[in-house]
Amino acid sequence: MKTTNNTTKLGELADIRSGHPFRGRVKHTPDKWDYYVLQLKDVQKNGHIDLAQAAQINMMKEKPPRPLQQGNILLRARGGYYYSGLFNANRNNVIATSQFFILSPTDKVVPAYLCWYLNQPMAQQYLQRNDTGTNIPMLNKQTISDLPVTLPSINTQHKIAEIHQRWLKEKKLTEELLNNREQMMRGLCQQYINKDIMNRENL
Repeated sequence: MKTTNNTTKLGELADIRSGHPFRGRVKHTPDKWDYYVLQLKDVQKNGHIDLAQAAQINMMKEKPPRPLQQGNILLRARGGYYYSGLFNANRNNVIATSQFFILSPTDKVVPAYLCWYLNQPMAQQYLQRNDTGTNIPMLNKQTISDLPVTLPSINTQHKIAEIHQRWLKEKKLTEELLNNREQMMRGLCQQYINKDIMNRENL
């Protein structure tokens, strides 16, 4: 049931489940592994999922976990910052810890649009207002299910997702350019310092 004419509850747009529960810390075992494990550190604020830095673990002796599928969305479940990341890798050996809720969007919503929407201020404010816990704020499934999502047409959803993706690429290029210029500036300043020291020593 829609909450208004323009919004729909998230629970009607996606299946919501918790990530895989681990007992204790996730142990990185790169010499013998069969699964990647995504943790909070692997989902960046801009929604990028850094699989290259994910832990590699051996789960051969345990019950096979439910792997992520392309189009799944990882929503941080704790910590007060509840941004989301879209899983786009074509792999069947990646799992996420219970630090995340895993959303499997229906055909009513474009996954990239939903991920973008969840990272917008309106959705973030809703999640922060409705989290629980004192020392470690966290979300529960009901709160997430009740989150109102503005749902334009599928065509508009695709357009918004494409615009957002282009902006992320431009932002990354700009940050890389600024970083390169900063390194050049530091090098130039150090050259001036070294030259000044040499001139003083030659006096």
